[in-house]
Amino acid sequence: MDFEVSIGEHARDYSVVSVRGEVDLHTAPKVQYSIERAAENDATAVFVDMSGIAFMDSTALSTFMRAKDSLEKQGISFRLVAPSPAVERIFDVTGFRDYFEVFASLEEASRKDAASR
Repeated sequence: MDFEVSIGEHARDYSVVSVRGEVDLHTAPKVQYSIERAAENDATAVFVDMSGIAFMDSTALSTFMRAKDSLEKQGISFRLVAPSPAVERIFDVTGFRDYFEVFASLEEASRKDAASR
């Protein structure tokens, strides 16, 4: 499966980073860069759409952890959205679901964002 990462602004206050394919040692830096870029747009939150992730390894988990910590230090919320079955398995095995804010859909995450303002 080909790897793709893109940034979309779905509202004035948040950006969405959509990831498709495998997130590993080779692609994780591109994901990290995209998350950092998404935060530059005066966003109060960055959502990562994980519905297209076919595989992710420990490098991906580390990337998401660093992104969460970095954004929260800047006062920006970091939310993971629509984890694929592959991501769900990793979260179940590692217990990282408790570390992140994970939402079933973009709509659910954006409602939480609107309610917190």
